[in-house]
Amino acid sequence: MSSSRDPDCRVLAMARAIGGVLLIGGLLIAGGCGFTPLYGNRESDASVPAQIDRIEVSPIGGRVGLQLRNDLIDRFSARGGQGEKLYRLDIILNARKEGLAIQQDESVTRFNYRLFGNFRLIRLADRQVMFEDNTRTFVAFNVVQSDFATLSAERDAEERAARDLGAEIATRLSLYFKRLDRESGDPPPF
Repeated sequence: MSSSRDPDCRVLAMARAIGGVLLIGGLLIAGGCGFTPLYGNRESDASVPAQIDRIEVSPIGGRVGLQLRNDLIDRFSARGGQGEKLYRLDIILNARKEGLAIQQDESVTRFNYRLFGNFRLIRLADRQVMFEDNTRTFVAFNVVQSDFATLSAERDAEERAARDLGAEIATRLSLYFKRLDRESGDPPPF
């Protein structure tokens, strides 16, 4: 005699098997189309992590600039950050706070904090601009009755915006180095 659970167990086992087959099939397709991981081949001096490790981040003014700089230094020095710096990253920030939710008494209860960053990657050997781009992010925070809580929410929004901008800049630079490596087949020029 079989229990009422047997059909459920068989369906679950079949679903797992189908999921495994789909996963393996997806990996084979990704490998067959020329997909290479962005951070693959970490041992080579021309690898993306090796190139990112060679970036010196210039000081950026203000508290948010310091947070962004520290975030980028942490991201770029995953290999230890002890190598010779071949590039300098210059960033100019522009921040804006805009009222979003306005009450009938004209008090603002929610703000959008927008952070814009223009950045340049400069090769130190000849001061040539290698890559230039801009990015932006925005985060929101609430205004509450407590001034301390509102200030804390605003500072948290600034930190989140700095982290988001840092992640975007790091991704764009990684893609630049990956594209440069793929185009030339050689390490980037120094």
